[in-house]
Amino acid sequence: MHIPHCFICLNSYPLFNIWFKEVDFGGDQMKAQTVALVIITIIGAIWSIPLYAMIVGSLKTLSEAMGTPVLVPPSHIDFQNIVSALNSFAPTILTTSLIVVPAAFVTAIVGALSAVAIRLAGGKVADWLPTLAAITTYIPYQALIVPIVTAVRQFESLTGIPLYDTVPGLFLVFFIYYSPMATLLMFIFTNALPKEPIEASLVDGADLKTIFAKVVFPLLGPGFISTSIFLLINMWNNLFVPLSMMRGYEKFVTLKIFSYIGQAGTIYNEMFAASLIGSLPPLLIFLFLSRYFLRGMLMFTGRTG
Repeated sequence: MHIPHCFICLNSYPLFNIWFKEVDFGGDQMKAQTVALVIITIIGAIWSIPLYAMIVGSLKTLSEAMGTPVLVPPSHIDFQNIVSALNSFAPTILTTSLIVVPAAFVTAIVGALSAVAIRLAGGKVADWLPTLAAITTYIPYQALIVPIVTAVRQFESLTGIPLYDTVPGLFLVFFIYYSPMATLLMFIFTNALPKEPIEASLVDGADLKTIFAKVVFPLLGPGFISTSIFLLINMWNNLFVPLSMMRGYEKFVTLKIFSYIGQAGTIYNEMFAASLIGSLPPLLIFLFLSRYFLRGMLMFTGRTG
């Protein structure tokens, strides 16, 4: 399920190129570009090994998948596993998309609003809140999800609003958990924006809503898309949150893949095919929006470099 991360690495050559231009190579830009290209190629090759293993494993029969090394190509190509995974995963991918895509978008919007409010507040607020968001982001999610899910279940029992094992409930938990990360990322991008348009809007008496909608958001477009893609990939690949919030294995992609691991054994060839099919939607989204993702990264790099 790490395929989108692999392509993020392979598409990040411009970032490495900019960073290595800051290193003292005696003014030799060609050397900086060569070093950046070599490093990104090595990292991309290492990250591509699991992708190769998934493709090869999904084309094997069960006996061959269990009896041969994982990187050895199949003696006979069998597409039946991929066809079965496509038929089986279509409803699960649809349900997962209905949860993850809106959750990533809404979380990024709220993170952007929070980041703008923090920047406008200035002072100690701008010093401490991003630090608090960073601390929350790097706390292991296993330590946070259990209290969040417990609070959701208690809210459900008090109000009678069904949240556990529902799409809105999983959406809510994703939103709560990833909001600090979205705020931190959007605060970084917000700091990369020029101050003059925001200060001019404040002088004109504009409120937060107007500043965000007409000044900040048009400038923050690439950063917003970068944050949304990052959140979407992390939500899509998350197993522990849906495992804590959903019954069964049919409503989320990672749960569906996890279902191929049973007490009697693991169906390796079908699991490889399921992982491959389950990774395609975020990969396609990233490829479609990759230029905006890189623009967001370059916007931040150009500001801080």
